[in-house]
Amino acid sequence: MNLLDHFILQHCQISLLRGELLRVSREGAMQDAKVEMNLTPRLMEMDSGEKLPSYQVSARLICIGGAGDESGPAFKAKVGIETVYQQISGGPLDISEFTNYHASLARQIYPLLAQELRGLLTRMGLSNIQLPFDLNPSSKTISVSPDQIPNRVH
Repeated sequence: MNLLDHFILQHCQISLLRGELLRVSREGAMQDAKVEMNLTPRLMEMDSGEKLPSYQVSARLICIGGAGDESGPAFKAKVGIETVYQQISGGPLDISEFTNYHASLARQIYPLLAQELRGLLTRMGLSNIQLPFDLNPSSKTISVSPDQIPNRVH
């Protein structure tokens, strides 16, 4: 089930911008980085008389770069947003059903996170980092779990 067929994005707010640069890398050098995206849904309190639920989804995008040794560059950047999704069609979805399908929201949330992450990385002096502009909808590597997914960024 694609939740975007039944929910609209009602609200979006930046909640976290954090960057840490441990060493400065050589200009233009290729770097390996791990990129992780986490989504955490929560049921919002419904107003009396409201039939369809709203859900808050906390989203985090983390980029950790460098080899972690003295010779390699290292940086950490983390951005977060809070979104609210309002159900507009179908029967009311409960939290367990919403949680089972909330990964379908990743393609809408990712560009919002990536735009903020690009800005944070630029402010950290890492203007050569390139993130994808979109997620591949058929990719098996799209994850909303806490496990880190290694990706090559440059």
